[in-house]
Amino acid sequence: MACLEMLCGGVLERHPKLRVAFMESGCGWIASWLERLDNHVKNWGHTSVKLPHLPSEYFKRQCCISADPDEVMIPGIVQVIGDTNILFASDYPHPDGIFPGAVAEMAERKDISEASKSKILAENAARFFRTNPKTKAQAKKSKR
Repeated sequence: MACLEMLCGGVLERHPKLRVAFMESGCGWIASWLERLDNHVKNWGHTSVKLPHLPSEYFKRQCCISADPDEVMIPGIVQVIGDTNILFASDYPHPDGIFPGAVAEMAERKDISEASKSKILAENAARFFRTNPKTKAQAKKSKR
């Protein structure tokens, strides 16, 4: 319901610089949810607030969703919404989380491209939190 209110209630329209991350929910549901919200708006219009953009456009502009490394749906979600709105989550310290080894499990996945894994594991979080982490190459240079 929080996702619905953020995307359809006008919050993101009123606050275009606000960034929202939906965490602790997995990512497998977001593509069908965005499709459903967009279809609702296209077919019946907004029910409360008239907005200039579709819910999926607000999501892509201002939101991220977390993904655990063992989620089967990650490649499909990347295909539907792209790889720039997905943040890596280890699910630590939950008993169903993979620890240690969560980062390695994501890094070793063969069904996700190296470019997408780089975004999901680091680049998206750096952009979302407005940090500038060192790349592996920069880290090696600074140790010399």
